[in-house]
Amino acid sequence: MKYFSLKYLGAIFLALGLTACGGGTGPMVRDAAQVPQVPMAEIPQDMAEDVREARTEIRLGLLLPLTGPDAAIGKALFNAAALALFDSRDQRLVLVPFDTKGTAEGAAAAMTQLVTQQPDIIIGPLFSHSITAIKPMAQKAGINVIGFSSDHSVAGDGVFLLNFRMEEQIERVIRYASDQGYAKFAALVPETAYGTRALEIFGKSVIEQERELISVEYYPADSGKLVAPVKNIAKYNDRRRRYMREIEFLESLGEEDDLAQEMLDEIKNIETIGSVEFDAILLPEGGAMLTTLAAWVSYYEIDPAKIKILGTGLWDDRMLFFEPQLYGGWFAAPDHSTANIFLDRYQKIYEQDAPRLITLAYDAVALAATLVRYEKIPDFTKNALTDENGFFGIEGLFRFTRTGLIERGLAVYEVGPKEFTVIDPAPENFIERDLPLSINEVNAPEFEPADYSEEADLASLPANDAPVDSPVDTRPFPYNPVQKDAANKSD
Repeated sequence: MKYFSLKYLGAIFLALGLTACGGGTGPMVRDAAQVPQVPMAEIPQDMAEDVREARTEIRLGLLLPLTGPDAAIGKALFNAAALALFDSRDQRLVLVPFDTKGTAEGAAAAMTQLVTQQPDIIIGPLFSHSITAIKPMAQKAGINVIGFSSDHSVAGDGVFLLNFRMEEQIERVIRYASDQGYAKFAALVPETAYGTRALEIFGKSVIEQERELISVEYYPADSGKLVAPVKNIAKYNDRRRRYMREIEFLESLGEEDDLAQEMLDEIKNIETIGSVEFDAILLPEGGAMLTTLAAWVSYYEIDPAKIKILGTGLWDDRMLFFEPQLYGGWFAAPDHSTANIFLDRYQKIYEQDAPRLITLAYDAVALAATLVRYEKIPDFTKNALTDENGFFGIEGLFRFTRTGLIERGLAVYEVGPKEFTVIDPAPENFIERDLPLSINEVNAPEFEPADYSEEADLASLPANDAPVDSPVDTRPFPYNPVQKDAANKSD
């Protein structure tokens, strides 16, 4: 069996750390950039004795897909875990990796081997089916698991999920939008398990903020079938008919009626009359489907200058910089600052980019290192893992609940043409996170967002060339520079 421990890693500069907090205090940052490492000789005598008497080896089991179709992400997660191990500077910590092959069967086989190595805690697996496969064995062995799945149903009974929860992202952005005065909400939801869960949390969040849920439309996972749901939620046909009737009436007054001709000139460049009934709409989608959906939303007269478009963490994608329809939209995600430094560091060390997900592996190992830093023996019990004050990782503030779910302190971002701008910072502690905005801080919604038009590539948007006398929409397909059709993708 090949172990990976601190002494086998190369000389990588120490740049990042994890914060632990306890004893009823707020988070205390243990960041090597701010707090130098204390040499052993300078550690107080009683603490030095604890370190010398500590167990000489603490095993961190690592279950990742190191071969198979998901090997690239598995190896990137392993590399991030290795960096965290090095940064911990704890000679006792040892990584004990096994390959799950990305399958439930592979995970069960890997767990069988891992248990014989007597790990103190297990980090991974990545997928829910793999966690389900190893969970009974972990319970029998009395070993807690820090998994990376986004499926909340596998949490609990010794499984703690270190992930980015869509539930928190929706709650955070709805709460912020409500605090800014948005009161009537709608949603376009995919016909997937993700969409069903998103709608459940969305509805609950709107009700908790004592706001109105005006309209919801489902759409299939086929980019060619988005028109009907978007037109329905926009009430486009009704608004179009009102427009056609107005055109017909004004034209009936004749060319001699100057006022009628003036009004015709005023409305000739629009498509509908009247506005939608909501002032904010949630689009819980990402990738190519999001760009297509956003184009249709704008296309069917849901004006982003008046209607606030909201998203989930799936929006945390640089591709949105090329989508003018989403400029000014809001979504919630962890603070990017430290994570971006880490991702740049990773790229320089391994000479390749890595998915954002690798920060989870780093934080998991850093959490384990923090919990044992001054302990004689490792304490990875539920009580230790669920410290109510939480921890600061490179993805910001987080803590585990006793049901195994994660709670994070999230920032709210606004989409622009060049960057995501923080418009409401992530909290620095959980007391601050849970405080409601005082009533005198609630503002009316702003309908004059920053003007990005000079930087947006508007020339590529579709022409507004539907004949005004035609009840049928004959306009071209919306602009989508990356459209490859995501209809056949399950995730």
